[in-house]
Amino acid sequence: MAAVLPAALASEVFTGAQVAEVIRLRLDRDELLLESIQDTIKKHKIEDGAVLTAAGTLQVCTFHAVANMAAKPEDKMMTRQGPLEILSLSGIIAGGEPHLHMTLGNNQGQTMGGHIEPGCKVLYRAEITIARFSGPKVARLPNKEGVPMMQRVPAGGEGKKR
Repeated sequence: MAAVLPAALASEVFTGAQVAEVIRLRLDRDELLLESIQDTIKKHKIEDGAVLTAAGTLQVCTFHAVANMAAKPEDKMMTRQGPLEILSLSGIIAGGEPHLHMTLGNNQGQTMGGHIEPGCKVLYRAEITIARFSGPKVARLPNKEGVPMMQRVPAGGEGKKR
């Protein structure tokens, strides 16, 4: 049976951004992962960018995953106790707000992950690399179902944060 392809491969493509600056941060024991990233975004005035990568360990981490298939998602919150290894962390910064997903591993060889939430506490260290973009700006604005979606911000306009 032939696969049915969508009308377009991408709903929208955003071009013109360039990497203006790369910021690296180190977090030490007991520091908070998401809150530290948010603080860095604010202090460095990153309206548009990306969290490129991270490595480190966590004592505890709360994250959520999508719990349904409806037009408007419901979140399933999960908290895991460590020791946990950060296997990957990446995401978009749009309108000054991060949208970050992480994969974790434990010492039994299990993996888990999702959208990171406040309260993820560093065990030994975490090293994060963030890029600040220049050029046309994007923000995550709600679609007709109220789901935040990346959209271009008109020149001189401010993106409404989710």
